[in-house]
Amino acid sequence: LDRGMVLVLSLWDDSDVNMLWLDSAWPTNEAPRKPGVLRRPCPGGRTSEPAYLRQATPESQVTYSQIKVGTIGSTSSGTRRMASAEYV
Repeated sequence: LDRGMVLVLSLWDDSDVNMLWLDSAWPTNEAPRKPGVLRRPCPGGRTSEPAYLRQATPESQVTYSQIKVGTIGSTSSGTRRMASAEYV
């Protein structure tokens, strides 16, 4: 955290590697237990492929809003933690 943080906003449509680099084990030829390989659990398979998602949800869309940029602690006036129900 001393070096800062990066926010990644992704439109999931990666036909080359099916976003494995973001939310699965990548690269696939490395052991998931190797540091840096396992990012997050992802079910994988056909339902994780962009072609399936485009066909199954053709009207999908995304809206990113209320994004603040600044040094840590400069974009809010308090330290109140949000309840999970408050996240969008």
